[in-house]
Amino acid sequence: MDLKGTTQICPSPVSDESEETQIPPPTPMYLIMVHGGTTGAMLRIDGRTTTLGRAADNTHQFHDPTVSRRHAVLSHDEKNLAWVTDLGSSNGTYLDNKRISARKPTQVEDGSRIQLGGSIVLKYVCLNPYDERFQREMFERTVRDNLTGLYNRGYFLEQIGPLCERNLLRNLGTAVLMVDVDHFKRINDAYGHDVGDAALREVAKSLRDSTRSEDLVARYGGEEFIVALPVSSAEQAMERAERIRGLLATRPVRIGRREFGITASVGVSYSTVGRRRTVNALIATADLALYQAKRTGRDRVVDAGQILLDGERRTESFDALAV
Repeated sequence: MDLKGTTQICPSPVSDESEETQIPPPTPMYLIMVHGGTTGAMLRIDGRTTTLGRAADNTHQFHDPTVSRRHAVLSHDEKNLAWVTDLGSSNGTYLDNKRISARKPTQVEDGSRIQLGGSIVLKYVCLNPYDERFQREMFERTVRDNLTGLYNRGYFLEQIGPLCERNLLRNLGTAVLMVDVDHFKRINDAYGHDVGDAALREVAKSLRDSTRSEDLVARYGGEEFIVALPVSSAEQAMERAERIRGLLATRPVRIGRREFGITASVGVSYSTVGRRRTVNALIATADLALYQAKRTGRDRVVDAGQILLDGERRTESFDALAV
């Protein structure tokens, strides 16, 4: 899921036909998030029909209790005019602050604001390639960590819930990995904060190299990073975590004439199809496992599930002795 810094550019058509017969490329159309989500998020409109609602199978899904599962649809006619239709939602659809009639298409102009329910506000825009690039760069600045280029903590917390839902639709679970650089203070003390910052950028690069486009990778704070990824089993979660730890441990960091090694401790928590956990529980138990990895020697992966299982066994043993 981490876009790895890429920017989507609209294609330019190439044709041998004369200028009189050339058809100009369609202007990219977007819904820009104004309120109720990640401000500035660009929701691309592709095709004739774009569905909006709380259900996961909509073109664009909104996790807001005031949005209906099938809330509204945005469509384009043969003349490429835009129309929004409320699908009988509970809390209504508004166009430029006026509630529209249910199941009656209402024309949308460039720059109009569409409100779904009580808090989701979207701006409908047609962007030329220059405006599109500017809008995307502005959005990237709000969701990326300035130092490492990874997503920031706020964006991760906004996106992990939808990621878990998408994984469930694919009959997959979700693993959360808390990754913390070992003895990072020693690096700052020995080489200075500039080298420490460069080391964090190298860690971020290793995380990119060991994850996939569907994974969500972020800097959680300081020298701590967090990864959310789809998994089919607990074993796969541990395997992916071990791969990240191993890559960090075997890849020397070279900064100028300096070269030194870095290791990291990793705490792993996972939610499977048969045993679901809330997002808060996933993060909290991964953090618990990370603490255990630090306490027991560092440069290792610890499974939160095993910690919880051991805790349950100790509780059962205590209860048996009490009886």
